[in-house]
Amino acid sequence: MIGRSRIRKALRALGVPAVGAEKSPPTPAARALGWLRRSELATGGIRVHTAHANAYPEVTGYLIPTLLAYGERELARRCLQWLIAIQRAAGGFPDPDQGALRVFDTGQILRGLLAGLDLHPLARDAARRAADYVRDHMIEGGAGGFSAQYGGEIPESVLLYVLPPLVDAAEILGDASYRTAAERCLDFYLRDPRCRRVDTLTHFLAYELEALIDLDRAEEARAVLEELERQQARDGSVRGVGGARWVCAPGLAQLAICWHKLDRPEPADRALAWLEARQRPSGGFFGSEGPGATYFANVEPSWAVKFYLDAHRLRTVRFFERNAHVFPSDVPLDDGRAQAVLALVAPDHRVLEVGCGKGRFLKAVRARFPDAECTGVDISPSLLKELPAGIHAMRGSLESIPCPDESFDVVFSVEAIEHSPNPRAAVAELVRVAKPGGWVVVIDKQASQRGRLETPAWEWWPDASYLVELLRESCDRVTVEPVGYDGRPASDGLMVAWRGQKRSRLSGSDWNQVLISDATLDEMLARLRAGHLTEWGQVIALATTPGQRVLEIGSGTGEITLHLAQCGRRVTALDLDPASLTFTRRAAALLGVEVDTVEADATGKLPFPDGVFDCVWSSGLLEHFVFEQRVRMLREWARVTSSAMINLVPNAASVAYRVGKRAQEMGGAWPYGLEMPILTLRPEYEAAGLRVDREFSIAPKHALEFLPPGDPLKSRLAAWIAEMPPAELAECRQGYLLVTIGSKRSGAATC
Repeated sequence: MIGRSRIRKALRALGVPAVGAEKSPPTPAARALGWLRRSELATGGIRVHTAHANAYPEVTGYLIPTLLAYGERELARRCLQWLIAIQRAAGGFPDPDQGALRVFDTGQILRGLLAGLDLHPLARDAARRAADYVRDHMIEGGAGGFSAQYGGEIPESVLLYVLPPLVDAAEILGDASYRTAAERCLDFYLRDPRCRRVDTLTHFLAYELEALIDLDRAEEARAVLEELERQQARDGSVRGVGGARWVCAPGLAQLAICWHKLDRPEPADRALAWLEARQRPSGGFFGSEGPGATYFANVEPSWAVKFYLDAHRLRTVRFFERNAHVFPSDVPLDDGRAQAVLALVAPDHRVLEVGCGKGRFLKAVRARFPDAECTGVDISPSLLKELPAGIHAMRGSLESIPCPDESFDVVFSVEAIEHSPNPRAAVAELVRVAKPGGWVVVIDKQASQRGRLETPAWEWWPDASYLVELLRESCDRVTVEPVGYDGRPASDGLMVAWRGQKRSRLSGSDWNQVLISDATLDEMLARLRAGHLTEWGQVIALATTPGQRVLEIGSGTGEITLHLAQCGRRVTALDLDPASLTFTRRAAALLGVEVDTVEADATGKLPFPDGVFDCVWSSGLLEHFVFEQRVRMLREWARVTSSAMINLVPNAASVAYRVGKRAQEMGGAWPYGLEMPILTLRPEYEAAGLRVDREFSIAPKHALEFLPPGDPLKSRLAAWIAEMPPAELAECRQGYLLVTIGSKRSGAATC
């Protein structure tokens, strides 16, 4: 591991401080994302606007695709969960003021439900109910549109914006009736004389225009957008409504979306420049500005932020599309950026570049390692089309990489994170798709050199120390160093490479080094002879009886198994590391007890007959594997037990453990490799055919040991633990370890 002193030295060499640096991009898009994060209510949903007490279901719904595109997956999941929880029995959703069910609002929430199908198991059913509600509120199956919704205040044709998600629902949910109804409804509103009137409030008008574009009727919108472009002022503004002198901010952002979708970047970019010049310090936008402004003036509506972020994302895509011809196709193998990647690649590696452009760095990998499997991800379809044969192409972004977890040996990006308004999500995605022990590399210009090149206003150069901190959250051996580029030496200082090795599961020999030392044997024997037993050791002892056959999987030193042997259990210790098993046998001989030892891989088929053990248990093992792996392992372990299955894993609910673990990881002092704390093992047990009999946490005092001496949190939690009645403390589940005690169901599936 590389300690903080090494990192500080590298940062000093780069001319930047190690701490206190800019923590996130100061770009308008990053500030807008911050506004959304702060606008989530504790009771769920995104606030209507800055002066409103309630959340807005409609906006919360159509924000979900936006949040997912920007890497805010957890916020999107919470929004989705809240929407599912408040869906009314009829399938519709209420407005934020009167609670009346609204067709328009339900249609926008349908967008979010469809985008978040993989975020919640109830999302599909909620989406179907919402789509049914929208379809069933049409007149004559759509031929008569919807019943009047707005009493003349708003053109009824804004309901066109309900139709694109209904068409999507037809394909995603497999119900053609949604599409048929949407097509009839489209024809109805196109005949409405109020539809597409240029003097309509731009917010409402843009709803109609974007819907027509998304429904493959762009020609119906083009003439109106061309007229609005002619009316656009030099500063990028467009009057909010016919005859007005004020500008509707969300409407202007929506027009930018429409212009970009019709490949009209100039008026779109001017509109975005106007918005960014007037962005509030909070990251939001007033609903309208200018003489006589009346549309949510002096408050910041949530939908203005949503449409600005959507327009910015389209601007980014169109920028790379328009400039595809200027991106180089090749890079010399001796280029410093290429060398920073090539140094980590082996001939049989799977390599991913995100923001790959035309794939010049992947071509360098293939030139050096012809058998390496290379994949390129980019947001620009035009650039992906130019990837060389043999390189897999996938559309995606740094914040949303379309690849499974733990897929690649080397994951890298070159001059891509500078375009991300959410670098924390970007780094997390790069790490997610890297294999444990694989390398993550970010190469980009650094903040201390900002100003040397002319760049788009929304480009951000990362601070060297900030990316170090982001990588250290999940990587070891983090380094930062300048690299050469385009014939310039590393001493030029502009370009920097951040590298980190994704935290991996420790091997058996690694655990041996962590757990066993020359003094360990004597200390362990003294504890065993004196009857010292950890709380988790007591769990296993109390769950078994003399004469029973007990198997420990992943036994390490075997201390608890040795105690069980002293207490009359017939014990077997299974581990992958022969040195650990030798240690256990030596201790058993000195204690005068019998222990069977078996060298085997806990992730594979165990060398035992079915049902041979009365109890199978493990401690500190399952947390090193992902859900699907845990299920496979438990299913095989269940095969060899006749009854009991006990597992102990680090408890995800333990505040002291979680805070201490993160601090040690950030400080480069975490010794246990990839460790993913778990809140419950019930889903895994059930998937493996096991019944959960009890689940609880133990050892809250031990959790405090993860916090450093003198930490205020440590002393306050210690006092709280000492004062709490045991029953109440158990209810709080603050123990270091989660204990799941289960038993084998009759007819349980086995491998």
